[in-house]
Amino acid sequence: MFTVIFSFILFIGLFIGLSVQRGANSVYFKFRSRSFFAFLAFLVILPSCFAEVKANEVGVVYDPFKGGIQEETFGEGLHLITPFQSVKIISTKLREETYVVSAQTGIIVKELDDGTLEETGGGQWATYTLTIQYRVEVPNAYKFYRKFGGDIIPQSTIEARIREALQTNSVDFDIFTILKGGLNDVRFETEADLEASFAELGVTIDAFIILDVDAGDVIEGVVEAEATAAKQKEIALKDQEAALIRHETIKLQAEIQAETILIEATANAEAQRVLNSVTANAIYTMYEGQFLDDDGFVDDVLKLDFEINGLGGYLTITEISDIVLTQLYYDTWDGILPQIVAGDATSIIVSP
Repeated sequence: MFTVIFSFILFIGLFIGLSVQRGANSVYFKFRSRSFFAFLAFLVILPSCFAEVKANEVGVVYDPFKGGIQEETFGEGLHLITPFQSVKIISTKLREETYVVSAQTGIIVKELDDGTLEETGGGQWATYTLTIQYRVEVPNAYKFYRKFGGDIIPQSTIEARIREALQTNSVDFDIFTILKGGLNDVRFETEADLEASFAELGVTIDAFIILDVDAGDVIEGVVEAEATAAKQKEIALKDQEAALIRHETIKLQAEIQAETILIEATANAEAQRVLNSVTANAIYTMYEGQFLDDDGFVDDVLKLDFEINGLGGYLTITEISDIVLTQLYYDTWDGILPQIVAGDATSIIVSP
């Protein structure tokens, strides 16, 4: 607007100055060709017809002939405007601020045996240390400028809206729930409320971070003691589980060992039974083999005559048993003599 008025004043001044003539005794006005140079004064308006928006900025258009602040905004770059318009520059960079805000927590409620609820205390105050990151986006810049008339949002405005949103959501949780894991729920719900609240100001919330919550030494001491007790209980349960596993492992090993011994004993007994059976069969076969006829059959008459009268010079079954058992002893002997001998030592067999 200023450049337009200035250019008109400059034009009039130049036009009059270039058109005035001086005579011998008078001064008079006469339009001449050089008077056209006065129109060059309107070139002063030319720079005001362009608006430059730099990187990480947004331009808000003000037009006095269209009601003031326009919803149309300019992004980065060079833009053509009318001489009557002006462009207000707002930064779109990410802004970060840290606040310490106190808010009241909820009442502690206990459910009784009959299903009714009883208030057992609570309502303590908690002090939150938090960081908020926000920015002004191009489409919403006109809202921001209408609210604040510039590029700066007062910290008192931000803190008041944070306090309101934090109080609304902090009271939904008692202090012990917040300290024992519910803090993230408070943060999530508060951030959702802040996004809606700051959108009214033309501001976009990028992040809402709760850095710390202070509930006082007494409350934090109770929570710490409870956490320590819970951890000790967990360790004790794990120790019990480990002891039970060791006990079950030892029991299983004993059962396996007993089963192995039983299997080995059964196998040895079965082997001995088979060996005895085979040995007895071999002795009896050798004994009857003495009485076979030419056809390979046992001569019962010859056998009976030997067993009753001792005729024929055959070996008795006792003599054959001694021979077989002696040979079996030689076949299975490990070559080590026994260190202790009971009974008649003359029966010890010593190989040459």
